[in-house]
Amino acid sequence: MNKNTFNNCIDLENNQQGKENTSYQPSFLENKKINNPDYLFWLGGFVEGEGSLSVSIILNLKYEFGVHLQPVFNVTQHVNGVSILNSFLNLFNDKGSLHLKSGAHNIWVYELKGTKNLISYVIPFFYNFVIPFSCKKVEYDNFKKIVLGLQNKEHLQKESLIELVKLAYSYSGKGNNRKRTLNEVLSVIQDKETYFKNLQMKDNEV
Repeated sequence: MNKNTFNNCIDLENNQQGKENTSYQPSFLENKKINNPDYLFWLGGFVEGEGSLSVSIILNLKYEFGVHLQPVFNVTQHVNGVSILNSFLNLFNDKGSLHLKSGAHNIWVYELKGTKNLISYVIPFFYNFVIPFSCKKVEYDNFKKIVLGLQNKEHLQKESLIELVKLAYSYSGKGNNRKRTLNEVLSVIQDKETYFKNLQMKDNEV
């Protein structure tokens, strides 16, 4: 996100907030200082409601076992609250991206990928400011195991990769919303050549 785009977004935010009652916001939010512990705990509560720790599962023949795991942290907010999303960009040392959500009007997303970034920024943030008051501890624990597993290259061993995939599917309700079933993904790991060959045959059917 470039500076001009962000400034335009802030102008829109300020114009819209001028028409709304924002008295519910604590006074310490006015400066939104990321070195303020009160604000960091507020951001933790914000993440509890608006954030997500997810793991995308990508299938491609080029991967060792045909499966790639991509852990992602994201927070979503209407343009009115885009400055809150910018706080994460500042807090995490300008890592990640702030962009409009695809297919949604005036909805913005802060997103951070990469195991090193997640280990350096997201996991400590959750540990200190989210988990102490969170109902997402299981989600956090599983996400952390997956991220650390990827860092330790466990995905390069078939059995370890299977365990990581099972963890990704263990998120409450997440497995039911995935494009592919757990068994289908596991079948790719077991025999990727057969899977993609059959997939190509289906695509070529008239």
